[in-house]
Amino acid sequence: MNVSTWDATAKNASLAGTITSYAIKGSMDTWQMYLHGPLVHPRERAEGDTTIPNLYVFGTFVNKIYKFENFTMPSLQPGEAPKPITAIQKMVGHALAPSTGVIIQDSKQTLADGLMVAEGQPFLFSNVDTIPVKEMYYGGVEYLPFGHAKNCTQIFPDKEFDVVSYDRGQVVNTVDCHTGTAICFFSVWQFTDDQDPIWAVAEKMAGNDCLYYCILAPGGLDDAARPQCLQTAPLQYEDGSPICHAQGVGAVHGFTVGNTDKTDPNKFDLLLVFTGKSAMSNGESSMKKLNMQVAGSLDGMRQVVTLKSQPFAEDLFQSFAPEGFDVGGDHAWVDETGEYVWISCFRQKGVGAHMVKYETGELLYSVTGLDTYVPNQYTYTAGIHGVGTVGKKGSYLVIATCSCHDVKVCIPTVPWHWPVPKDVWSIGVLFVVDLSTMSLKTMTAPSVDAILV
Repeated sequence: MNVSTWDATAKNASLAGTITSYAIKGSMDTWQMYLHGPLVHPRERAEGDTTIPNLYVFGTFVNKIYKFENFTMPSLQPGEAPKPITAIQKMVGHALAPSTGVIIQDSKQTLADGLMVAEGQPFLFSNVDTIPVKEMYYGGVEYLPFGHAKNCTQIFPDKEFDVVSYDRGQVVNTVDCHTGTAICFFSVWQFTDDQDPIWAVAEKMAGNDCLYYCILAPGGLDDAARPQCLQTAPLQYEDGSPICHAQGVGAVHGFTVGNTDKTDPNKFDLLLVFTGKSAMSNGESSMKKLNMQVAGSLDGMRQVVTLKSQPFAEDLFQSFAPEGFDVGGDHAWVDETGEYVWISCFRQKGVGAHMVKYETGELLYSVTGLDTYVPNQYTYTAGIHGVGTVGKKGSYLVIATCSCHDVKVCIPTVPWHWPVPKDVWSIGVLFVVDLSTMSLKTMTAPSVDAILV
């Protein structure tokens, strides 16, 4: 894929070179055209191993979750072109319209016990290949256990704290947790945010879109039996207003838990990606960085408080796309150094993965070209995760994508079966980008120089 550098003074990007990437396309018996996630699991990679770690991906339209493991990478001589890699692909479970997840794992074990899965079905109807339709449910957060014959158990919404939406569910897009405090967050987001005239109807049927917090029961993310929320509610800004949909801004689509305060383990950051409108050509998106604090002990009453919120990655969201256009904020991932954030964007004028400074949000690099990988369709980002950092061997950025045949009619997507003709089918692609093939010469100048090998 192509790599460009950003000139903060001139407000433009310039092509710097390329970066090695690998790709696998969806097929009829896997995820077809709609892939979300992904989720890299480096704890299953042996120390010193530089192959791609095991990772999970989420087949949203087909209601399946896959795991890729045992990656093998051929040894290359200096200057030799990359060669194909292999891996074992497994289907590890079914979930309703899965999009993202969090690994549940005993801290003393190497292998995962299960996944906390975000589900979301804004159309209410699932398993549409059967008549009558088997399930009518907007979604929620489920726990999918591995290795034993148990069904998923619902974590959110729960009748104890969310009676209004308990029966019909909530359209959850992203789930992430702060392990030190055992606090999780769930973003309720429908792709119709601010999209007239659909949003007014969707809001009445499925409720407003908000960012929720969940205080986990003792055991937290180590609880293989079943994680459980003791308390949940919409998260609030420092002024007490809820973090919910706002006209002209949208709601929290993707987000990631950021760095933990080095002097206080109960303080950490949240990086929120707000997105509104469903078009691929234009819309609204932005980011905020929230400084959070959790008060109280693990075995007592606890409070989740926003200390401060501020705009983030303004170069990317305000200047990268031409005037009058929007990049389409998607998801975010903080690399292992804690100094850089990768942000995926899905709209035509911003589609790709963009690297910014954690502290300032300054845009540094953009990786582009995934939208044209499969001819005669539009391929767009639908999740980002990774391991390591730029220029370090064994570091990878993993990007999940969805697709459509015609960018003008991109959502909702169409199934791969009759009566939809094959000439309008499209293919979702999983990309793995080798971050070690891009070395940074300097990170301080306004226009960053790159050495690409």
